[in-house]
Amino acid sequence: MGSGVLGVDFSGASAAGDALWVTEATQTAAGMCIDACYRATAEWGRDRESAHAGLVERIRDDDVGTVGLDFPFSLPQSLLDAQCGGHWRGFLEWVCSDSGPASSDGFSEACRHTAEMTAGKRDIRRETDARRAALCPYTNRVRSMTYHGARDVLGRLADDPDTAVAPMQGHDAETVVCEVYPAATFGWLGCYREGYKTTDGARARRETNVEAVAACSVDLGDHRETYHRNHDALDSLAAAVSAGRVADGARPTPVGTVEEGTIYV
Repeated sequence: MGSGVLGVDFSGASAAGDALWVTEATQTAAGMCIDACYRATAEWGRDRESAHAGLVERIRDDDVGTVGLDFPFSLPQSLLDAQCGGHWRGFLEWVCSDSGPASSDGFSEACRHTAEMTAGKRDIRRETDARRAALCPYTNRVRSMTYHGARDVLGRLADDPDTAVAPMQGHDAETVVCEVYPAATFGWLGCYREGYKTTDGARARRETNVEAVAACSVDLGDHRETYHRNHDALDSLAAAVSAGRVADGARPTPVGTVEEGTIYV
């Protein structure tokens, strides 16, 4: 396994490259050293297809050992049971197939219809979402990330023998890919879960969050100002912190089913 860690603030927008940020880091005896922080547009292109394809190829590089991706990896178990044969692989097959939903809107509406039929309400969360105060994985705010993350990224990695999507495929592979949620990471660090993006006083809160990360033996190098200026970049740093913990052997206490997935903090 490589020592490289990637933290990814994901985007499913049509111009995904503009909002998709990556922090690259290396695990050291003293902690973690940030090697690079960049917007996907600068590396792979602005359009969604190019940005996502470039991300997948970077994940597959030999120097990468652990990756934290900021999007929901799966659905609530009741929806998996009703729509996907009860399994995460069935979810990937559904969204990746020609007969599956053709868009994130169609994906969300299909999930809401199934949820209403099986649970009596349209928006339900996984157990890991409830534990980490995350959103329903197909609600309007995150549906494009869940759909395109599964279709464009996880669907391309699931059959790669050198990659394990955790926890569904375990943690024993050259590269381990895990779901992260920056707000939960910042909450674990005891700093701002919210209010650090576009509200009044956001920059000062970002600076507080950056210092909390630095206090965890993370050498920010010359990237501190990038994280102060840009909340998407900062979220990629949080993703790298959680991925680094996974690289060090951290495993959250399981909640829900393995097929639903787990948010790693």
